[in-house]
Amino acid sequence: MVFPFLSSFVLILLAVGLVYRREPALHIPLMLSAFGVDLGMVLWLEFNRAAVEQVVTGVTGLLAFHVVVSTLVMVLYMVLIWSGRRLWLGQERSRGFHRTVAAIFIVGRLINYVTAFFVGSA
Repeated sequence: MVFPFLSSFVLILLAVGLVYRREPALHIPLMLSAFGVDLGMVLWLEFNRAAVEQVVTGVTGLLAFHVVVSTLVMVLYMVLIWSGRRLWLGQERSRGFHRTVAAIFIVGRLINYVTAFFVGSA
C-alpha cells in the first residue's frame, strides 16, 4: 500500500523543514505540506475504513495506542500552525512554546510512524 511511502515522505518533509527552521520561506511550506499529506491519510482512513467508528466500537492494545498518538499528532500540528503563525507575525515570545511543542510533536510523529507498521499488518 502507499501509506508507508507517504508516511516516510512526511518524515522527510519534517526533517528538511526542521533543517530550514530559520528560513520561513522554506520552513512554512515544508511543514504545511507535511500536515496536508498527514491530514489526507487520516481522511482517507476515515472515509475508506470508517476509522472513527472502529475506535468508538472499542479497539484495544497497540491499535488503540496508535490511534491516541495519531490524534495527539494532529492536534499538535494545529497548535504548531497557530504558534508558528504568531512567530511569523513577529510575536517572538511564542518561540519557546513553539519549540517545546515541536519537540513533543516530533517524538509523537516518530511513535506514530513506528506503530503504523505494526498495526498496518493487523
